[in-house]
Amino acid sequence: MRISFQEDIQPYIKRLEEILGLSFKVFLLTSLVVSVLGIYVANLLFGTQSLQVLQNLKEESRVIELQISELKEENALLHKKYLEWTDAQ
Repeated sequence: MRISFQEDIQPYIKRLEEILGLSFKVFLLTSLVVSVLGIYVANLLFGTQSLQVLQNLKEESRVIELQISELKEENALLHKKYLEWTDAQ
């Protein structure tokens, strides 16, 4: 008079298979694949290698390029003033 867990759960699995229209193993495998892909996509979007990080780095690069051009212009003006000052002496 021994009843195993497999025998207890078998009617529930059969009923679930009827509702889903596919086998329980296929359902579990599909669920696992979808979960893994969901985690992967979420990591791509919000993780340390995300699109947002890339966009922030591009923006930071643009700001630094603007600062470089401003500093070059300032350097040219200061160099011109220095040359004019040395010529005046």
